[in-house]
Amino acid sequence: MSLKRFYILLFLCWPVVFAAAGDSINRAGRPRVGLVLSGGGAKGMAHVGALKVIEELGIPVDYIGGTSMGSIVGGLYALGYTSVQLENYMKEADWENLLTDRVLRRHVSIYEKGERKRYWLQFPIKGGKINLPLGIFTGQNVSNLFAELASPAYAEDDFSKLAIPFLCVATDIETGTEVILEHGNLAKAMRASMAIPSVFTPEVIDGKRLYDGGLTNNFPANLVRDKGIDILIGVDVTSQTKRTELNNIYQVMEQVVFMASLPLKEDNKKLCKVLITPNISEYTASSFNAVDSLIARGECAARLHYDDLNALADSLRSFGPDRPKEQAICPQPLYSFYVSEVKVNGLKYISKDFILQKLELDFPCELTFAQLDDALNKVKGSQVFHSIVYQLNPLPDGMVELQFDCEEQSVNIFRVGLHYDAEYEAALLLNLSLGNALLNNSKAGAELSIGEHPAFSLTYLHSPDLKPVGKTLFKSKLTPDWLFHIDGYRFDAYNYSGNQRTTAYTFSSLSTGIHLLISPSINSLIGGGLIGDYSVINTKIGSGIEDVKSNYMYLNYLFFYERDTYNEDYFPTKGSKFRLEGAYSKGLSKNVRYSDVLIKVIFRSNFACSPIRRWTVHWGIDAGSIFGPDVPPQYMMYLGGAPDKHLRNDMTFVGMHFMQEYDKNAWVAHLNNQVRLWNNVYVTFRANLGKIDNEPVDLFSFRNIRAGYGVSIQFNSVVGPIGFTLSSSNLTQSLLGAFNLGFWF
Repeated sequence: MSLKRFYILLFLCWPVVFAAAGDSINRAGRPRVGLVLSGGGAKGMAHVGALKVIEELGIPVDYIGGTSMGSIVGGLYALGYTSVQLENYMKEADWENLLTDRVLRRHVSIYEKGERKRYWLQFPIKGGKINLPLGIFTGQNVSNLFAELASPAYAEDDFSKLAIPFLCVATDIETGTEVILEHGNLAKAMRASMAIPSVFTPEVIDGKRLYDGGLTNNFPANLVRDKGIDILIGVDVTSQTKRTELNNIYQVMEQVVFMASLPLKEDNKKLCKVLITPNISEYTASSFNAVDSLIARGECAARLHYDDLNALADSLRSFGPDRPKEQAICPQPLYSFYVSEVKVNGLKYISKDFILQKLELDFPCELTFAQLDDALNKVKGSQVFHSIVYQLNPLPDGMVELQFDCEEQSVNIFRVGLHYDAEYEAALLLNLSLGNALLNNSKAGAELSIGEHPAFSLTYLHSPDLKPVGKTLFKSKLTPDWLFHIDGYRFDAYNYSGNQRTTAYTFSSLSTGIHLLISPSINSLIGGGLIGDYSVINTKIGSGIEDVKSNYMYLNYLFFYERDTYNEDYFPTKGSKFRLEGAYSKGLSKNVRYSDVLIKVIFRSNFACSPIRRWTVHWGIDAGSIFGPDVPPQYMMYLGGAPDKHLRNDMTFVGMHFMQEYDKNAWVAHLNNQVRLWNNVYVTFRANLGKIDNEPVDLFSFRNIRAGYGVSIQFNSVVGPIGFTLSSSNLTQSLLGAFNLGFWF
């Protein structure tokens, strides 16, 4: 062969030679290992246990793919967090708070504290129609946690450049197609991948409404393989539930979510060299209270494959040590960051200034996540946002743009409540709340209670929109809001002789007035107002008091101070409630048979503390006096009953009938010991001591003092407390039973 022909042949064959050489080089290098983590809700915490064994054996992971909970564990692991760190985060997490959008009560303004736990259902009204939400929960709390944990990568939008390259899967709900997320904001990608339909609202990325990736690809082994991966290790925490095992709504929901992707999952499982399947059939996607057990089950399942995993680790070590990764990211949330700009998206009715005022941060400034979360809780507590989440955006100068993505609460809401107890019997509560009616920064409300004791309320609250003066929130500290209201109710009550009813009579009341309200802090309120009160008392049957049917009208000048720091609406374990009220009442009716002028002072106090875990002590004193020679019955102080509601001047007293005794002056001391038996089951031992008398000085004598005692067992359900109380007193001298269901209103 001539030299010329040799060069021609070499030229023609060069591409083939080069390809063969390249292939030889790849084969000579270490095979690439991929890790695939399935979805499964809470069961996905078992992934952490499997990771502990993989770490222990030193198996290098070159790519991670995950869906739903697998995307969360996989994304954070890809970022650089160790299995031990992930285990600690999962054990320390308040899952109820994270997954239910719960705003801690201490962050809710005193205006809203009383309305938080009154209704079972609420529906936004848009376009004159009642709308159903896209999901029960917005996931704002878990989104903000993801933003904190993923903060080391806030400036990186290419997931292939994380410590371990990563991808996750979501589903475009409009097209039903699989969406592969490998670029963008890591926290938003993880949130999109775990958005279970109907449970969570969708995550919007690039204009697409994304839900849980389990709808289309719950075990994305094929996607990881396509990244040039040679060996796949899979952890599958889902299993095809047998018909006989579909025993509850959680199992049915899990089956429905993953049903469409089952055939693909079965094919993808065959791609794995090692497939780890933890034995967690007795757990559900909502078993977030079983962190320890699930992680242990995951580790146990991985150890069943210990020989295979160890053999794989040995074969990989034969290729020599890996070169250190060039772009490994610090596996810790940022300690602090400097915010030079603030961006707010999604506002329609609310101004950016409102958010900045509520945050009470002096931008630009350096922040920690603890400071940001504390500030953001003040915004959430205003109850004007359906959701508000944040993300950190990098700026060229190394500083941060803090971006808030807001979804405003519907200004118009229809709500429904239901309650039953022995005193008020069954009642259905309907509420319509309209925002920005007539004036901006206002709320109009109409409420109707339908039952044996009907009631209605019309309210209009206006908060003037004033700007801050310097760094002082002039509006929230000094400027009063004003409240106009019209209220009416009717209820039956009885007089007793010992334990026997002697008289039945009906109270009816219609009142209207205007209040000025100042909130010096989120937990306190000072108010004063002018109220016109028209009352009717009608004796139905009996002889305990003279048979009357009379009308009384008074003009009341009212002042009150209120403070509420309870940590929970029901079954609080710490904090206090206090209300002091004074009123001057001037009679307006002609020929009034009672005093023309009345003066009232009443205060109520409640305190809670927990000496030890699961045991809470509640104590307090209620006391009040009404001054005037002849006081109408409806203005008297009343003793008896145990409702968590006060109509006028009634004071609860265990072991006595509702409003069983009345006179001008009264006091009650109460001491309750509350024990939490299980997560939502409580038993409470109750004791009261009190006195009611015509003269204030006689309140301090021991004559005719009342003592009551009882025990309650209650269940704190999603529809409100359900409980039964058995009680007695030295007045009734017999056992009284009382059942209650639902939130008080």
